[in-house]
Amino acid sequence: MSVPEKPVEAVWKPIEGLPEGAASWGGLEYAGLVSEWHQLRQQLTDRKFDRTILDVWLDGRRRAFAIETGQIEGLYTLKRGITEQLIAEGLEGVTSAHTVEGLDDKTIKGLLKDQETTLEMVFGEIMDAKPLTDFTLKSWHQLLTRHQETVTGLHMDGGRLKRVQTPFERKGQYKLHPNNPRRRDGIVHEYCPPEQVQSEMGRLFSFYEAMRRQTLLTEVEAAWLHHRFVRIHPFQDGNGRVSRLLMAYVYLRKGEVPPVVSNDGRDAYIDSLERADRGDLKAFSDHLRNLAMVQLGPAVRLAGDVLKGRNRLSHGNGGVTDNGVYYPPTRL
Repeated sequence: MSVPEKPVEAVWKPIEGLPEGAASWGGLEYAGLVSEWHQLRQQLTDRKFDRTILDVWLDGRRRAFAIETGQIEGLYTLKRGITEQLIAEGLEGVTSAHTVEGLDDKTIKGLLKDQETTLEMVFGEIMDAKPLTDFTLKSWHQLLTRHQETVTGLHMDGGRLKRVQTPFERKGQYKLHPNNPRRRDGIVHEYCPPEQVQSEMGRLFSFYEAMRRQTLLTEVEAAWLHHRFVRIHPFQDGNGRVSRLLMAYVYLRKGEVPPVVSNDGRDAYIDSLERADRGDLKAFSDHLRNLAMVQLGPAVRLAGDVLKGRNRLSHGNGGVTDNGVYYPPTRL
């Protein structure tokens, strides 16, 4: 009796470059928004407008990115309404009471701050025109996981798999042991074996260096880099967070607003990633483009308001920033 082959998406194989025809992917609506965004930003710079409310909004988007990237991984779950409050008012006010799990204050503050600071590090390295290297990604990972003490794993106990917490020992270092997850359908999803991680990461950097010299749409470049990194899964844990930093790196390098992958949109995000596993990278590229439009549309409108002399920004928590001053929501 022959043993059935594993589904294609469950078996690890070396990463590949861009699929044929990828350079022609994209959507005209998003491309038009990008062009308008660049023009408006240039006008704001040339005419020396006060762009305080635009900067406040962009800071909020960075905080949203930092908050959601940890929620997607299950590091914490913020209670309803808290996310918008933190986006508007900053991460310093978060407490254990804001999490469903009741994490201690030091842990939740540390996780959120590490994620925000690492995104700031990414932005700084773009400003300094630094290339992507092993050192770069290991530095991101070291900072990103600074306040994460354990990793969730599976352990066989009495013939049943149980989730257990093990010490997070390899922060800022590539993995020494396999980290293949078991999917909801019971199939083990194979990632790059530890002994081949270094060579595969070398291939990733080499592919990407050649790719960034081409004229590619941002979502295509970001989808490839994000997905191929995840296929390698080089770290013991934190690979999803690093992959989204790589996605943000591409958008920020091109002067665009990175997509925010929210916990509410997790299922659609995972589904598009799994379609990329099956060879449909365009589905993931399209998904990132749709997410980016959610960010860039308001950015364009806000930049237009600034050019018209409007300096008022309404926040998702009900607060308002008016002429650079934040007014919290009125609670009767």
